Amino acid sequence: MGISDWFKKKPSLPQKEAAPETGCKPWGPSLMKIARLISYGDEAVLQEVSACTADPCAWFAAHQDRYEERGILSDEDLELIQWLGLVDILEEHGYTCERDWKDEKEDFIFFVQNLKGFQEQSLTIDPAWLDGEDGIPAWCNILAEKWHGVRMAAIGIDSDSYVLFPVSEAHFSTLQALALEIGQHIDLAGE
Repeated sequence: MGISDWFKKKPSLPQKEAAPETGCKPWGPSLMKIARLISYGDEAVLQEVSACTADPCAWFAAHQDRYEERGILSDEDLELIQWLGLVDILEEHGYTCERDWKDEKEDFIFFVQNLKGFQEQSLTIDPAWLDGEDGIPAWCNILAEKWHGVRMAAIGIDSDSYVLFPVSEAHFSTLQALALEIGQHIDLAGE
């Protein structure tokens, strides 16, 4: 082997093909933490959220009617499938309620009082506190004043409705940070 052979280009090694990009972030851990906090560790909720995040396409197929009601006709957006799956699971088990922005005061009170978190935290609502001419944001601000240390939060679903649940102020910032980690939002309903 001569010196000129040394400088000859060596054949390149075959390049490994990169794994295809799915575009789907690993949401499972964040969604599980959110579900655990909102549902007070309810095992049935956690099992369903785990199933939803483990195979969003299968979850979509099994719950297609729920997604169609929201105008979601395909499983292309796996992240949205998981986020809305979480919302539906929490609502089905009584931890959240989805209310239209123009909700009536009596309906708002009824659905909020029946949330498991309302009962878990021994909260009360006096109908006299709320003005029927106001709406959800104003009502939630009044409840925040009355429920020292507990606020009404809303899971963002890019809709004109509110997915409401009561949360301790101590847990709210954790929930908000977990949602932001995956590009979603949980906000205080009154602000």
